[in-house]
Amino acid sequence: MSTRRITITALLGAVGIALFVVESYIPMPLPFLKIGLANISSVLALLMLGPSAMLGVVALRVTVGSLLVGTFLSPAFILASAAGMISAGAMALTKVTAKNLFSALGLSLVGSVVHVVVQLMIVRFLYVQNAVVFSLIPLLLLTALIGGCVVGLISLRLVISLKEIRL
Repeated sequence: MSTRRITITALLGAVGIALFVVESYIPMPLPFLKIGLANISSVLALLMLGPSAMLGVVALRVTVGSLLVGTFLSPAFILASAAGMISAGAMALTKVTAKNLFSALGLSLVGSVVHVVVQLMIVRFLYVQNAVVFSLIPLLLLTALIGGCVVGLISLRLVISLKEIRL
């Protein structure tokens, strides 16, 4: 890896950590409803550097972010890390197989929906062990679509801006 690539990956990881921490302090009606602003760094990493850099950014952001907010190795960390890595994998697979068919917005929506589905599956089978968890699907998918759009639109604008300054 080049020094430039390592530096950009580290910067995106730092931005992701900062957004993760800031978002953890934003009050939400339910603790598990989040926009997922830290995913902006993941989408940018995927589009600018590729799948391996994105997976590194996700791992760094979730691990360091959870250490900073005090959730490391808690159920929240397990949910965030598993869903984060699997949704990152889904975005990477989408990007690789569909080439340029999906913009930052489309990739963000894929990641957001997969993230919610994975979290629900983990909660259902590891923690609650009752199918009543699936009654949350409409609410969580709605928030995933809203969050995915917000993250995707911000990422799309940033990709355009970063190309203009040749970063």
